[in-house]
Amino acid sequence: METMEKTFRLKSIILGYIIIVLLLSLVSCGTNKFWRQVAQNRTYANRIYDKYLKAYGNVSMIDPEGNFSVIWYYKNKRIYITRILKSEIVSTEDYRCDTILNIKEYQKECYPEVIDAEGFKSSYYDENIDSLYIIYIGLDVTNLKLKGSSCPVLKELREHIIRYKLWDF
Repeated sequence: METMEKTFRLKSIILGYIIIVLLLSLVSCGTNKFWRQVAQNRTYANRIYDKYLKAYGNVSMIDPEGNFSVIWYYKNKRIYITRILKSEIVSTEDYRCDTILNIKEYQKECYPEVIDAEGFKSSYYDENIDSLYIIYIGLDVTNLKLKGSSCPVLKELREHIIRYKLWDF
């Protein structure tokens, strides 16, 4: 009787371990799928980013660690916004825009407290001097929405994020 009880207890423990391993495997598969989607989205978004830079000479992107990105460029006093989710363009919008984000004026001292959250990058090609300007900023879109900045470029970025809901998906 005692050996039967020990055998039953041992089988219960083994069964418990098997269930735990199966649950961890399921969670791991879901996590891996998410990170694959993030990588695929980033690759796709960067391809669109490069395409817009070549075509229009300027492009900006909010690209968080997730499976969506927001890309925009300026042309003829308009802002063109592309929203990407899971490596697919889900919407494109354009609005009249009197100001253009001028990253040539950005100074690294402008925003020293870089926050590791949504990533922002912007590129501008100046044909007159055959030069490409690129900035990468780790920024917290929510924080940028709530407080201002003394940096003119970030003030413009903040205005555009709020006005055109660039953080929104």
